[in-house]
Amino acid sequence: MVKSTVRFPEPVVEEIESLVDEGQFESKSEFYRFSADYVLSRTLDEYEPSTIDYDAIEAEVIPETERKLGGDDGETGEPPFFDSVAFVRKLALRGRFSDAEDFIDHQYVPGDRHAVLLEELLRLYREDAAGDGPAPVEGEGRRPRQGSEAN
Repeated sequence: MVKSTVRFPEPVVEEIESLVDEGQFESKSEFYRFSADYVLSRTLDEYEPSTIDYDAIEAEVIPETERKLGGDDGETGEPPFFDSVAFVRKLALRGRFSDAEDFIDHQYVPGDRHAVLLEELLRLYREDAAGDGPAPVEGEGRRPRQGSEAN
């Protein structure tokens, strides 16, 4: 292993020491190694944590609900949720509502919380398009609302 010196604010070190005292981690070094591995594994797709007992520590320290909060854990077979939001938004802004519906129907099971949110988002875009006139054409920005000036 490589030794590296890092400076932390005192309150951070105190919190880490309290976790060690409570038995969450065997030592401050284990905390630092786990923390670095955890962030790297969440940031880089190909990164494999090297901390000994990483999975056991993760299961103990980070509750399952927190790990699944975004729903983008790759276990469901669904695309990452925010990618889906961006794609549905893109289709909706172009007036391609049926394509957006098809995407949601093919990527998510009925009643899935992400599907429900995407359908609600699509409904809002559809209402907005109905109230503002025709949907913008690909390559064009959104039309300014009446009473506002275009730049």
